[in-house]
Amino acid sequence: MSAGSFALTRAAQVLTLHDPEGPRTAARRGAAMAELGILRDASVVVDAAGEIEWIGPHTELTALMDRGELSVERVHDCAGEVIMPALVDPHTHLVWAGDRRDELELRLGGADYEAIFAAGGGILSSVRQTRAASDEQLYAQSLRRIERMRACGATTFEIKSGYGLELEAELRQLRVARRLRDEAGVRVKTTCLAAHAFPETARRGPQARRRFVDEICEQILPAVASEGLADYADVFCDRGAFTKDEAARVLDTAHALGMGLRVHANEFGHTGGAELAAEFRAASADHLLHMNADERSALAEAGVVATLLPGTSLVLGKPFADGRALIDAGVAVAIASDCNPGSCALENLAMILGLACYGCKLAPAEAVVAATHNAAASLGLAAEVGRLEVGMSADLLVLATDDYRDLVYHAGSPLVREVYSRGHRIS
Repeated sequence: MSAGSFALTRAAQVLTLHDPEGPRTAARRGAAMAELGILRDASVVVDAAGEIEWIGPHTELTALMDRGELSVERVHDCAGEVIMPALVDPHTHLVWAGDRRDELELRLGGADYEAIFAAGGGILSSVRQTRAASDEQLYAQSLRRIERMRACGATTFEIKSGYGLELEAELRQLRVARRLRDEAGVRVKTTCLAAHAFPETARRGPQARRRFVDEICEQILPAVASEGLADYADVFCDRGAFTKDEAARVLDTAHALGMGLRVHANEFGHTGGAELAAEFRAASADHLLHMNADERSALAEAGVVATLLPGTSLVLGKPFADGRALIDAGVAVAIASDCNPGSCALENLAMILGLACYGCKLAPAEAVVAATHNAAASLGLAAEVGRLEVGMSADLLVLATDDYRDLVYHAGSPLVREVYSRGHRIS
């Protein structure tokens, strides 16, 4: 065995989530959304390349080592603790400048998010601050943010643009997200969300609105594709944002340019976003606070992952998405932080996992699947992260508890004791 290998041994529970690579639904093999593949008194061996080399009962590892069939440089005793896959955050807006702390106080005083947005605050406030920041300021602020999130247990992130709303600013955001991947070594998938909101210049009537949709489809998305800056494109299809027809044009353009598709859908009402995600067979439909049986059925049939954002419901005082109904309808469910400067600046995905249970009515095991394997599947990374399997990246957590359910029972407590990414301890 090559140098640099180590073993995490004698864990009370090892959550393998052993399964094929596709996203899990309750309809597939019955209770697949809640199958964690738990091994007890088990160990994990990580090789020098940062991949999982062996996993199984500790007694078997001892026997292999005694016979000289397996050797490791270091042994780390995890008795009384839990080893599980590191968390995957499939919906974030991590690259922004400035803050919106003033809006926090307005909301706590009773102001509505949509009213703040209509008055030029909200997303447009972040647009102004992000456009004014230098590339280095954007990178430094975003790196500090993502380092805090990694310390809380997430090692893989989707990062959206959407605080530029014009060509150069959108490109700058996506370039910073790529720098986080290439220079800081963070596992990142990028998404162009130029269709996040209409900038102030596009709010002067129907023609100005049409010109901005033209700009997205004819200038921004082609430029992003030309530089290879985005794995996905997203559109905010909802009340006060893009209509279903406008969103369909954006998604059709992005698909033709070879990008995967994601949709902000049904946060404020039944405005066609979920239907559109199903029609385009998007990788995910996100938010989904307002859903009916037909919309749930359409997502299930199209194989769209429903990404729930319970932190945003908490911060905005909105209803929680009905995760129980989605799972029972056979929809694959993921959860994410939605970390952004306004509607949810929460950075702890492990705490969000608890909120998914208390607010969205997921069982603890379902929430773990939603924050690991299903989240990875929505990003096309299910063969790399989100499970503990031989040959997969050693992205894993050691929890200071003997039962994974404490992530929900003690939601928000500092249970994540160690974080590993590609076999390297990062926290």
